[in-house]
Amino acid sequence: MAAGCGVPTTTTTPEAGASQPTGEQTLVAPVDPIDPSGPTGPAPSASEGPGTTSPAPVPLPSGSASTGDQPVATRPGSFDKDKVVATLYPVRRTGQTASVNLYIAAQDPDGSFMLLNSLGDGNTETSSKALTSVDGVRLVDPVAKKAYLPAVTADGQCVCSPDDGATGEVRSSVWVTVTFAAPPAELTMINVTVPTFGTFTDVPVR
Repeated sequence: MAAGCGVPTTTTTPEAGASQPTGEQTLVAPVDPIDPSGPTGPAPSASEGPGTTSPAPVPLPSGSASTGDQPVATRPGSFDKDKVVATLYPVRRTGQTASVNLYIAAQDPDGSFMLLNSLGDGNTETSSKALTSVDGVRLVDPVAKKAYLPAVTADGQCVCSPDDGATGEVRSSVWVTVTFAAPPAELTMINVTVPTFGTFTDVPVR
């Protein structure tokens, strides 16, 4: 969240050396912590809104999500002038962690793009210490008014894929996986905020 927005937050910092995510950011209102200047109006749910009708399944990479998962939402967007489309899958809970899995592809079959910091939060004090990262993704519990920060390693790297050193590659598609501390077991739906693509509401947690 940009400084000076008038919405106070409190943040707990992950313990040094821990690879498990422990950071959480508590919000006083269920607002978009990434892009307050983004799309206005009610956020469409994961199964509603433009570009979200019956998204076609995309082959899942090994270890990113269950092969039985079906996509829950798609959204168009652009990185600089490169038009892309993002497909979001259910949040996958594994023990004390949870992961967001997002497939991004160029809209043009012959197109390409670079992630750079299009999915980053631009703040080296909150998540990754790298300026180019995918650490801007957030899990947001609007009922508890809490946003979960991505996990980081002891040396300040996002527990994400692509890693902080690979966002400058030119590609036609990419799987993005971001790891978080798992939300409470009783939470079965959560919001996912992705820079460039806005907030996806009511995303299943499995």
